[in-house]
Amino acid sequence: MTMRNIIKIVLVITALILSYFIFSSVQTFVDFNDKKIVRYATAAESLQDVANAQRLYLGTNGKYTDNLDSLKYFLDHGRIMTIRRRDSSAYVYDQRRRIDVMRDFTIFDTLYLEGSVRDSVFRGRDAMADFGYVVIEGQRIPIEMYASFSDRVVGGDSTNIQRDHFFKGSVPKRQIFAGLDESLIEREMYLETAPVKDEVISVGSEFRPTLEGNWNNEIDAALRLRRDRRAQAQAIQR
Repeated sequence: MTMRNIIKIVLVITALILSYFIFSSVQTFVDFNDKKIVRYATAAESLQDVANAQRLYLGTNGKYTDNLDSLKYFLDHGRIMTIRRRDSSAYVYDQRRRIDVMRDFTIFDTLYLEGSVRDSVFRGRDAMADFGYVVIEGQRIPIEMYASFSDRVVGGDSTNIQRDHFFKGSVPKRQIFAGLDESLIEREMYLETAPVKDEVISVGSEFRPTLEGNWNNEIDAALRLRRDRRAQAQAIQR
């Protein structure tokens, strides 16, 4: 075998090896991106479950809670409350004019709807066992809960006080990627275009009265797709 042929064989083998490593690197990146979206969506759904339970808890108890056992008890035993507003009118005696005059007023009724809080939050899913956790590859990551409130003066009148309630539920972003490629995890933690730019995935805020999540539209789309598929599967089972 001539030296020229040997060089050709070496070049072919080198090209094959390089192609393999390039393919492997690209495939690792693709697999990571596919899995990260699934894990982001899993975390977002679990956080939304907690946020929805907290929204109903606030409506019933007038505050949020940072105690998971209290929130679970409310899911099992609480009733859904709604306020119904009705505009009406009636004759009312006017002391100054000493006659009956027509007055408009609003009636607020407190109604307790049938059905449990659990049904309202989970909508047919059997998710109570892992409520308060994000489950990734069998690992249960606890959701950290913060609840508080603050009073502020509204309109310059010192007697007009409004109370704002704050809730935040969060899980460390790094934890939901456990078991994936470490270099890609590190890149995702600080990537400017990542679906979550913070170091935690969260709903709510410690400073603003909101229960919105901190992820982008890509995760919202993944959540909608997940729920559509679940609804289709439930429809088939029926």
